[in-house]
Amino acid sequence: MNIADLHIHMGYADHLKYISVEDVVKTAVKHGVKLIGIMDHYEGPEHDVIVNKIKEQIEQVRRKFSEVEILLGMETSVLTVDGEINIKPEIVRKLDYLLVGMHHIPAGGKCLPYVMKGKVSVGEIKNNPEFQSFLQKFSFNDLIDDWQKTTLSLMHNPFISIYAHPVQWPFVVMRKFLPKGKWLIREIEDIIPPQIAQDIFSAARKAGIAWEVNNGYLPLKYRVDNRYVCCVNGGNSWSGMIDLFRIIGKFGVKVSLGTDAHCPDELERVGRLENAMELLRLAKVNKENIILKRNQLRCCSASI
Repeated sequence: MNIADLHIHMGYADHLKYISVEDVVKTAVKHGVKLIGIMDHYEGPEHDVIVNKIKEQIEQVRRKFSEVEILLGMETSVLTVDGEINIKPEIVRKLDYLLVGMHHIPAGGKCLPYVMKGKVSVGEIKNNPEFQSFLQKFSFNDLIDDWQKTTLSLMHNPFISIYAHPVQWPFVVMRKFLPKGKWLIREIEDIIPPQIAQDIFSAARKAGIAWEVNNGYLPLKYRVDNRYVCCVNGGNSWSGMIDLFRIIGKFGVKVSLGTDAHCPDELERVGRLENAMELLRLAKVNKENIILKRNQLRCCSASI
């Protein structure tokens, strides 16, 4: 089976040391990848120059490597429960495809007011004084409700190609908020009950938006590789991920593969998707629903 890694970061926006697109492509070829998506985090106009730099390098490298198809993407963030994302249409038009992830607590719902839009990231939840003041005003169920509303809104967004690490946000928040004995997410239906699943996945299938299976999702006891993952201790994994993608498969929603490698430090993770493929095997997802070629992907040029 051909392999497609559609979530590879160059590191510019993360202020990592410089690495070229050609270095990434060489590693992908070495690992047998036939389709790769190169991107970085897009957090606003200050990153427009990053888009142009990566685009320029990709155009040069495409002429040298005919054995692999190289796509230009960006990973942006959703800011509000009604699906507002922090990238303008004129920037999206420069891309081949767009990923969106919940890197912030979506504003405008039960958890945060609109004035807090984009101000509280998932990584800052525990120690952010502004967010702590809101903790007494809502329950964990409000977090799930906001996730559901935000996710459904994203499935109607005409710009989005891939929903990156889709259930990571409520899961990470739960682990940061609550002691293990009080975790409220024990099965996938606690996040996506049947009627919500019907609404979300029907919209995703109709729009052609893929849900990403990250290589670090597979629980430790099932892993076929524990070297090329972001969390060797299983911090991003959960057995419910298998159930999630089993449901996704039943609805016929597209699935994308991604290492989420942040180069150069994680260069050797590029194309190492053994765990992701094993998760999809366990979930019994049909090969036809896995994006392995460009024409299976909802490209920006086709959706705008």
